[in-house]
Amino acid sequence: MIVSNYPNWGRILRQTGKLLLTFLLLSIAAVLIDRQRHLLRALRIPEVAVSVLGAALGILLAFRTNSAYARWWEARTLWGGLVNQSRSLARQATSFSIDRDFARRLVYLQIAFVHALRCALRRQPPHEEIRIFLDADTATICESAQNAPNAILQQMGLEAAAARDRESIDSFEFLRLDQTFSELSNIMGACERIKNTPLPRQYDFYPELFIKAYCFVLPFIIVDDVGLITPIITVLIGFAFLVLNRIGKNLEDPFENTPYDVPLSALSRTIEINLRQMLGEEDVPAPLTPDKGVLM
Repeated sequence: MIVSNYPNWGRILRQTGKLLLTFLLLSIAAVLIDRQRHLLRALRIPEVAVSVLGAALGILLAFRTNSAYARWWEARTLWGGLVNQSRSLARQATSFSIDRDFARRLVYLQIAFVHALRCALRRQPPHEEIRIFLDADTATICESAQNAPNAILQQMGLEAAAARDRESIDSFEFLRLDQTFSELSNIMGACERIKNTPLPRQYDFYPELFIKAYCFVLPFIIVDDVGLITPIITVLIGFAFLVLNRIGKNLEDPFENTPYDVPLSALSRTIEINLRQMLGEEDVPAPLTPDKGVLM
């Protein structure tokens, strides 16, 4: 997630530079042939058509950007809920039972669940990160599971059931924990839905196609009115449309481990710190901080 107040122009130009250069060269060509009035008249498109196309393109880009941002914000809301549910689980584990070993095992399983979910959403192997929070048997189960977060959640349920059977917690406390496990499962499923259901591909193809078409004809429409500054006007308008298009592209998948994503690593670290401190531990890792204006 970008947290800097200043744009990274290098990153922006890497994403839009090639098309901007094309628009610039095309508009320079329009200026150079401006004296060939008969040729420009042959290429002329009614100005009202270009105005209508520009307005329609702006609406399309705004709709696409809003749709992409809605996915990004839902992902951030889900991980905000994961932070809250993790704290609730740690509070329940430490307050329901005097069995400190049970509380520690359950809290460590929750920390492993959070890290495993982050890695699963980013298509990264989780085993190195979660092994330190699991016993050998549980680590082996998770390594062989196709869905490691779900396997950890299953182990959390079994751990709570075992604590109920040995009367470390009563049935009511077990039900409260089970409700928390269900909330965690719902969050995991919603994140997987966002990850596995991309924005319709038409939202990628058509806006960029229309931007190219619009900016290809634009210099031939405005050259009579603005003359030598046609390249400047064309590049500025093209830049605005391309940036709006890139905003939508960058936000549409919030779990891709890019600078534009939800900061899963920072949120995972926050949960780990909070839960370990709730266990009374003092040797906890430091929070993640932005690197070059980006919080991962």
